[in-house]
Amino acid sequence: MIKRNIFTLILLFLTLVSFGQSDTPSRKIVNIGTFIGIGGASISPIPTLDLRYRGTTLRIAPGYKYNGLGITQELFPLSKSFYNVYWLASAYYVQGTQENVHPNVTTDYTSISGLVGLKYYMGTRFFSELQLGIENRKKTTPGYDATTKTSPYFEFGIGINLFRNYPKKTVVINADE
Repeated sequence: MIKRNIFTLILLFLTLVSFGQSDTPSRKIVNIGTFIGIGGASISPIPTLDLRYRGTTLRIAPGYKYNGLGITQELFPLSKSFYNVYWLASAYYVQGTQENVHPNVTTDYTSISGLVGLKYYMGTRFFSELQLGIENRKKTTPGYDATTKTSPYFEFGIGINLFRNYPKKTVVINADE
């Protein structure tokens, strides 16, 4: 009877220890950062401003000839083991102008895209995103027919956050040593 109780206590202890090892660390609720890449709200590799609150990121992408705005939602972690890799869903709106499409006039374009992909938190402040999806682009030029095109689209880039992605690890110092 005593052996069974000791065995049960040991099994219970090992279960609690193994659960503690698979528990994911908490993340910062609010973060501010910048992102540079191609695709998505970034037509050219100009840094964007990212404002994140509880997994929802507002991406503001000012540019020389375009302005972009997007929202990205972190859906859930890839798995318990890969707690720093999240599935994403994004929607972007970009408006801008292009020159030299037709002689002596500028072409206005708008782009709406929807993407899904992965976000990978690396190290203390860095992250990377890779997303695939679809884009609908409309170009209008005065004196010419407007064109609308739907095509596959992507986004890839790397970003840095002002605050740490995850809190610092605490180190327990044993007083007996």
